[in-house]
Amino acid sequence: MNDQKSINVSRAPHISRQYNHFQSSFEDIDKADKYLNYGYTLAKGETLEQKQRQLCLEVFKAANIQPDDVIVDVGFGSGEQDFLLASEYSFQKLNGFNIADRQVEYARNRARELNLTEKLVFHHGQAENMPQLAAQSVDKVIAIECAFYFQRPRFYQEAARVMKPGGLLVLADITLSDVLHFLTPWTEEFKRAGSYSQNQADWEQYFQTQSVKPITRYTRPGAQMAVFQILKWLPTMPAATRITWLKMAVITQLVVLGFLTDLIRYDLVVLTRK
Repeated sequence: MNDQKSINVSRAPHISRQYNHFQSSFEDIDKADKYLNYGYTLAKGETLEQKQRQLCLEVFKAANIQPDDVIVDVGFGSGEQDFLLASEYSFQKLNGFNIADRQVEYARNRARELNLTEKLVFHHGQAENMPQLAAQSVDKVIAIECAFYFQRPRFYQEAARVMKPGGLLVLADITLSDVLHFLTPWTEEFKRAGSYSQNQADWEQYFQTQSVKPITRYTRPGAQMAVFQILKWLPTMPAATRITWLKMAVITQLVVLGFLTDLIRYDLVVLTRK
């Protein structure tokens, strides 16, 4: 099936446009490490990029990557995390899924330049619909700071379809705390983020909860640093892109406040396919 045709164009097109803007900005400023996550802080003095790289490494460690693994990365961004994975671990193959076509094009071109097109395959498509993958063909699925964009029940169902029994789904995931569950019907964004207990009820139809590690205190410093970095970049950006980044800075600052007040939680979640 053609990747483009497999995408429901009504599926949050603003998300695709937003991340295409982010990608074009990174290319315009020739940013070396094109990560888009809040990072994981281990020590003072780290750059945002060091923190972002560490978050990916924490996810890889939790996924217990093995040489024979077939992996899926949903919402892979620029593919930066997958090139990191390929440099740090041995595995059989990775299929990535992303709805932002400019990011997909960038990742494909970079894989071609690095002779990794057989190992890293990047699809323009949704995490909730992966027709390119056969049932029970995948060992590990990773979702780094992106599941709050998904229709979660559909995503958990589709991840379960493609995964082998006993396989691991690992999420670096941001959700509303349960005290804010009443907000989830208000907007599409709140509904997709969901509350922790609501999301757990959805995934436990298909997965057993292996571990949930609260990591807010490790991710909050990078989130605040990201706000400052965006504000520093803003004057140099074209008007249309500037608006997109400014919105991201405002949202990120609100998330930081949510972290500080425990109204928003960030967890490293490891699930086992039943």
